[in-house]
Amino acid sequence: MKSITLLGLLVSALIAYPVKAQPSGDRDLTYNLAIARPSSSTQTSPVDLAFLAYRGYLKNQDSDSYNVLVTRYISGSITSKNIVQAAINDNLVSASALNDRGYLSALDATIRDFEMR
Repeated sequence: MKSITLLGLLVSALIAYPVKAQPSGDRDLTYNLAIARPSSSTQTSPVDLAFLAYRGYLKNQDSDSYNVLVTRYISGSITSKNIVQAAINDNLVSASALNDRGYLSALDATIRDFEMR
């Protein structure tokens, strides 16, 4: 009985042996760099931008990092639009982010979360 089961498994394994697929010669198999590498127009997310600003990575940002950013944000001396403008100057986001209410709202929410830390 065991030999029949073993023989059945062996036959099944041979039948199901994977076959290496070969591409047909007429198809173009070039590498698409546009898919492999994100375009330069990819925007930094609002959450990532908030963390960059919080850590002081924005060159043109007119504030220091960490708690100084939060303090100035609470006082109103820096706004999410100021941060987005600095990110535009550093080519991290497109200019359209400056008028994107959803983007600005997400940035505001993330910075407000820093207050609670």
